[in-house]
This record gives sequence, C-alpha cells and structure tokens, in this order.
Amino acid sequence: MDGYVMPASRLKDPVFRENVLGCGIAIKPVSGCVRAPAKAVVCQMLERGNAFNLYTDSGVELLIHVGYDSDGLNESYCTVYKDDEESVELGDILMEFDADAVSAEGYDAITPIVVRNPYDFRDIAFVSEGYIKTGDPLITIRM
Repeated sequence: MDGYVMPASRLKDPVFRENVLGCGIAIKPVSGCVRAPAKAVVCQMLERGNAFNLYTDSGVELLIHVGYDSDGLNESYCTVYKDDEESVELGDILMEFDADAVSAEGYDAITPIVVRNPYDFRDIAFVSEGYIKTGDPLITIRM
C-alpha cells in the first residue's frame, strides 16, 4: 500500500498503540489498494472485509486492519479479492477500498500492520516514518 508510515505508538486505539495484538506499525494510505506483502495463506478475513490475518510461508502471522477505528464500516467501502484459506502470492491484490468514502463517513483509513507472533523470531525491525510505496520493504524479520 502506498502511504506514510508511522509507529503504532502514535495511534489513538490502545489495542494497536500498546501492542496488545503483537508488535506493529501503521500506514496512512494515499491509495486504496492493499497487496499481499509475501507468499501466504489468508487465515481469517473479518466479516466487514476491512481486516484480515495472513500466515506467510516463512511463519509470520500478520494482521492488516484498514481503518483501525472503523467498526461502523462495512463491505460497501471495500472490495475483497481473497477468501479465507486462499493462497496468495507476493503482490496479489487482497482488497481495495474507497479512502475518500471512508473519510467522508468520519473514519480514519490508517492501517495498522501487526506481527501477531513476534516472539517466534530473533529480531523484528520496522521502517521508520516516511513515505512508502507498494513493494517497498516495511518489516525485516530475522529468524
């Protein structure tokens, strides 16, 4: 996803800010296209279509949650291209969303990306703040 990276510690939601679900980072998107960050299996797509878990081939469990304060949003704001237990390749489109419509409803499209199993790895490093384009490295994980 194209956008501006920020540390999770700057998010309003304490679940993401305090790393309750795992360690993470967030992107304030400038485009509404979410692509698979690695070869993986979709292991849980949330009912509203705005969040999903991925289990990568290298064992990383990722949560990608478009609009962390978006409990009132529904599938009318997004198009989901992958289903539960479907395999994805690096760069596959997982979903697209209408960032303008999300904003017009008063929600924020900031997207937390959380490593759900951080203790399975020796080291996890996130890109510092700044602009990132689809395909740019966001997280480096050492086994």
